[in-house]
Order: sequence, then structure tokens, then C-alpha cells
Amino acid sequence: MHKTFAPTASAARPTGRVPLQPGMDAIDAAQRAPWRVRLGAAAMPLAALFLAACSSAPSVESSEAKQEVAQLNSGWQAERAKYMECVQDKADSGAKGKGTSRDVAAGAIDACKDQLKVMHDAFQSYLSAQMSSSHGQNSARQAADRVTTDTREKARTYLTRYVEVERYKAGQR
Repeated sequence: MHKTFAPTASAARPTGRVPLQPGMDAIDAAQRAPWRVRLGAAAMPLAALFLAACSSAPSVESSEAKQEVAQLNSGWQAERAKYMECVQDKADSGAKGKGTSRDVAAGAIDACKDQLKVMHDAFQSYLSAQMSSSHGQNSARQAADRVTTDTREKARTYLTRYVEVERYKAGQR
């Protein structure tokens, strides 16, 4: 006589779950195979990111568009370099004065705020050229504001220390 058996739970294809046995709850299952529980929790954000990335239409950029973005990228970086040169020149002239190093740095930053605005606008244009949605445009604006704030604060920190060092060197001579 020929008998057919239905596959048991252990013979079934693995599902990635620890089978619950009588008297075993989900906490026990997690303790027996914690990697499976952690993998599932970590996979959700990754899966969401992957789906979000795949859901947007691929952008087809022409060589002219790529060249424009490259020019804008080098443009905002050049403007940032000009800003840093401006604040250092102003700090050089103020380092010989009597104000505190923080006052000299603040004066240099204030004197070059127009150059910082040019850098901000160039960076925002660079990012906006890569964004098409209104959400992307808003993100470009926020990123440009953040880069501008960071640049100003880095310049302030650098200049304060720079003035202190220059004054120390001048006192050594």
C-alpha cells in the first residue's frame, strides 16, 4: 500500500522564522535565534530605502547638463575659497589692532558677508540644478543654508585661532 504524507513544518521550505513549539513564546524564539529577529528589524528600513530609490524615475542627463552641474560645483567651491581668502585678509589687517581675537574674527566675517552670500547662492544653484521636485528644491535651499552656516562658523573658529597665533608670533620677534 502506498501512502502520501503532507510535508511537516520542519520539512517545509525555511521561512526565516523560528518555529514556535508548545510552551514556547516569541521571546523564547528570539532568544534561540536572535539574528533572525534583528535581521528582520534591520531589513525594514533598508527595504524602504531601496523601494524609495527604485520608485523614482531614472534621470537621463545629457552631457550638457552634466557639464553645467560640474561648472556649478566648481563655481561654488571657488566662491567659498574667495570667501575664506577675504576673511583671512581682513583678519590679517585686524590682527595688528588691539581688539580681542574674537572681535577681529567677527569684524572679518562681517566685512565679507557679501562674498558669503555669493557662495550661498552658487551652492544653492548647484544643488537646484540636480533637483527636479519641489521637495528637492526645498532640500537644496536648506542644504545651502546649512553649508553657509557651517562655513561661517568654521571661518570664525579658524580666524580666532589664527589671530591668536599671529599675535603670539609678533610678540616673539
